[in-house]
Amino acid sequence: MTFPLAGLLRVRELQERLAAERLSHATAERAEAEAARDRVSSSLADIAVAVGDPRMLLAMAAARSAGSSALSDLQALTELRRQEEDRAKSAHVEARRELKGLERLELAHRTRTAKAQRDAEQTAIDEIAVVRSARREGSAA
Repeated sequence: MTFPLAGLLRVRELQERLAAERLSHATAERAEAEAARDRVSSSLADIAVAVGDPRMLLAMAAARSAGSSALSDLQALTELRRQEEDRAKSAHVEARRELKGLERLELAHRTRTAKAQRDAEQTAIDEIAVVRSARREGSAA
């Protein structure tokens, strides 16, 4: 006997794989955003402080300002990516939970089916033994 919820189980398996894929993608995007933020932060720290030329000082101030703005944007992006990753984790956990519930139901179904088959086989063997025993008793009389 086939598991009556086999179709739903296949759907849940696909949903779980899709959620895992989305989680992986969200994690990669978060890591990329963090790496970009770290690179900008590092490059801002590398800008020299001691400058003798006023034009160079203005250029460095502009570079720091632009870098700070970029860093702020990257920090906001990183936070968004973290939130997306958290949502993807939650979705994956939920999909996994639903899949595991169905897998437990399927295992219970298989166990019941196997037991029913063993019981039917044992009943058939018992009947055969009873018939043989009755034949022997009948032919011996």
